[in-house]
Amino acid sequence: MTSAEQPRRHRKPAAIGAGYLHHCIPSHQAYFDRLMEIGARVDMVEYLAAHFAYDPGYLAEINAGTAGLPSTLHSYEYMLGSVESAPPGTVERLQRMADVSNCLWIGEHVGMVGTQDTYAGTFMQPMGTDEQTQVFIDNLRTANEESPYPLIIENQPMLFNQIGPRTVCQQVADIAEGADAGILLSLSNLVLSDDHYPVDWDSEVAHIPLDRVWQVHIPVPNEKELKDPEYARFRENEKWHISTLENLFKEKDFQPAVVILEVEAPGTPSRPEPERTKERLDWVRDLMGSRLQTEEAAR
Repeated sequence: MTSAEQPRRHRKPAAIGAGYLHHCIPSHQAYFDRLMEIGARVDMVEYLAAHFAYDPGYLAEINAGTAGLPSTLHSYEYMLGSVESAPPGTVERLQRMADVSNCLWIGEHVGMVGTQDTYAGTFMQPMGTDEQTQVFIDNLRTANEESPYPLIIENQPMLFNQIGPRTVCQQVADIAEGADAGILLSLSNLVLSDDHYPVDWDSEVAHIPLDRVWQVHIPVPNEKELKDPEYARFRENEKWHISTLENLFKEKDFQPAVVILEVEAPGTPSRPEPERTKERLDWVRDLMGSRLQTEEAAR
């Protein structure tokens, strides 16, 4: 099935804007309320599916607290890298979360989570082999044929040495092309690889087909804590995140629907002050420029 033949709901949406990863904890509701008080423009929120594993319906209450903003669901439970399909109950639970949260798409990690009998409950770095890449492609195609919500795939950190012929981003590129699917480009995860198995960040980004990027992840650390010498590395990381995103937006093929700011565990112990998050939200919207303005005028 080509992009032209896909149902419209499974094509990349028009420009949405900027949002952030909203956690299922009371302090995040207060954080959202404060953003609204200072006039922040939040166009979309992202939820972690794992937070609602035992009560999918609770996500409806959380989403209501954001005035029902459009959302995306972040998950690893479709088991796209496993030979066996995800248990039916798992798929039903994820679909239920999407149903109650004004979800536009589901972002799945490119990772392995075991089998139906031995379910790790988390994700592991894929091997990058030809066989496994084809498993990802087949599973993602099937999932997108069956799901009313498009599934896109995210690059995860390199946790150990490369085994097959592909790095994580090379495999993400091949899967997205083979399954005719979108990509969640995590600039955060490229940097996180340094904690495990360092990679060349720029080389990894260069493997990504930019026209397939629907969403971007970028962290926003706490500005005060960044001044501590202990977090000097994160200051340098932030410079790379900012310059890389700005350079990507200069590429004509790079037209993500949304950039999601990661404000929890962004490298510093505390999330950024709401005022800093507001500045970053405005910055993203400025980067989207006339394309975003045109879409908003048409709504």
